[in-house]
Amino acid sequence: MLCMEIELLTGLYRAALPDGSSEEWPPHPERVFSALAQAWGDGGCDQTEEQALHWLERQDAPVIEADASDRIAERDSATVFVPPNDQHGVWISRFPERRRQGRSFWAIRPEQTALRLFWAASSDTTTVAALDRLAQRVTAIGHSASLVRARFHDDCIPNTQRLWQPSSMGRVPLRVPHPGRLQRLQDWLHNDERPRVGATQRYEPPQSQEALVARQSWFGGREDWFIFEDNDGPFVPDILGFAHVATRVRHALMSLGPQPAPAVLSGHTTDGAPTHDRHVAILPLQNVGWPYSDGRLLGFAIVLPRGLAADDRQAALHAIAAFADIGQESPQASVHLTRTHIWMVARSPDPVRKSLRPDRWCATARAWASATPVLLDRFPSTDDPAETAAILAGSCRNIGLPDPIEIEIHKHTALTGAETTYPARGNKSRPDWSFPKGSKFANRPRRHVVLRFAEPVTGPIVLGAGRFAGFGLCLPLTDGETP
Repeated sequence: MLCMEIELLTGLYRAALPDGSSEEWPPHPERVFSALAQAWGDGGCDQTEEQALHWLERQDAPVIEADASDRIAERDSATVFVPPNDQHGVWISRFPERRRQGRSFWAIRPEQTALRLFWAASSDTTTVAALDRLAQRVTAIGHSASLVRARFHDDCIPNTQRLWQPSSMGRVPLRVPHPGRLQRLQDWLHNDERPRVGATQRYEPPQSQEALVARQSWFGGREDWFIFEDNDGPFVPDILGFAHVATRVRHALMSLGPQPAPAVLSGHTTDGAPTHDRHVAILPLQNVGWPYSDGRLLGFAIVLPRGLAADDRQAALHAIAAFADIGQESPQASVHLTRTHIWMVARSPDPVRKSLRPDRWCATARAWASATPVLLDRFPSTDDPAETAAILAGSCRNIGLPDPIEIEIHKHTALTGAETTYPARGNKSRPDWSFPKGSKFANRPRRHVVLRFAEPVTGPIVLGAGRFAGFGLCLPLTDGETP
C-alpha cells in the first residue's frame, strides 16, 4: 500500500473550496496532486517523475487518514480587500483604476497536524522514489502560507479510526485526480488559465467514538437533510408563524410527489388517519444559540427519517427535487403563505452559515435545549411538574432515545435568540405562536426544556406532538455551556 505522509508545519491548513464559500477539509486529493505537479514543473520536468505522476493519476481515489470534522477548529475568516488582477490580454496605456475586492482566507486547525493518503495499488521502487523526490520538494498545499513537509513510502499501517473512505453513498464530495489530469494542468498553464475542477468522489468521514456508541433519534442524519435557504427576497416569515410554512411546504411536496400522496409525505394513511410510520419532517433553521443571536429565520430543512424503505425514499426525493426546481438554470422554490406573502428560498447543498448546517443539529451530546417549544403529546391531568416530565420522557422514547436523567421545564428558552413559549402576561402587543386554521396543535400545552442524558445521544432531537412541523427542535449543549 502506497502512503503519502503530510505534516502541517504551522499547525494550520489554509485552503478554501473552489467557489470560496467555505473552508476545505480534509485536503482534497486533487489539490495534493496539483502540488506534486507544481514540484515537478519547478524541478525541471524530469521524465521519470512525469511517468510517476501519470501512474498516480490513474489510481483509484485514495483513502485519507485525517481528523474528523468535529476534531478541527475553524479560524475566523477576516475579509481582506485587495486589488483584482489585471485583465489578461489588455494593454494598459495608463495607470488603471483598481477597485479593491473582498477576499476571505480560510484557515483550519486540526487536533493532529499529520495526515496521510493511502493508495491500494502497489508500485515499483522507481515510481515510489520519483514520487518521494516530488513530495520532498513540495513546500505548501493550498495557500502559500500553508507550509508542509511531505514524503512517500510503502510501509505504513493506517489508523482505522481516522479514515475518510471513498463511498458512492458518502456524505462529503472531494475533488480527486483522474487520467489526463497532468496534461490538463499543463494546457491551462500554457494558455494562462486557472485550473478547473475535474473529477469528484464522495467520501464517508470517520465517526467520533461517542457517535459510534451513542443512541440515535430516528430522524435522519446529515445525509437525510435537504436545506432550503432564504433567497434574499422581499419577504421572510417570522419564526412564530413557522407552522404555516411547514404546512405549505408539506402540501407542495404532496402535490409534486406520486399520486395519491404516500404517507411518507402526507403523514396520513389513505383513509386520512395519522400514520404510525416515520415520515418527512420540516424543521426551522434559525439564528439561535450564539452569543448575539437574533432568532431570525434563515431557512428550513426537509428531513427524512432513518431506515426509510427504498420506494418511500425515492418518492420523497422525487418530490423534493420537483419542489427545488432541480435542473432549472436558476433553481429556487417558493412558499406561498398568502396571495401577497411569498417566501423565496433556494436549495443549499453546502450552506455557509453554521446555523443552516446539519452538523449543528445532528451532533452527539449529553445535554440538549429546545430551540422551539415542545408541544406536549397529551394534556397533563394536573399541574404537577413530575407528570409533565413523564410526558416529555415518553416523547424521547417515541423517537428512539432513552429516558433523560434530568429534565428542566421552563416557559423561556435556554438559548439566546429563541422565542419563549407564551407572551408575557398582559403584553398584548407581542404576538403569540400562530397555527393554521383548524390545527389540532393550536391549543396544546407548550414547554421549553433542557434535557440531560446519562450517555451521549445523537440528534437531531425533535420532540412532542408538533415534531413533524418543527416544534420541539433541540440544539446540543457542549460541556462548557450552561443554560
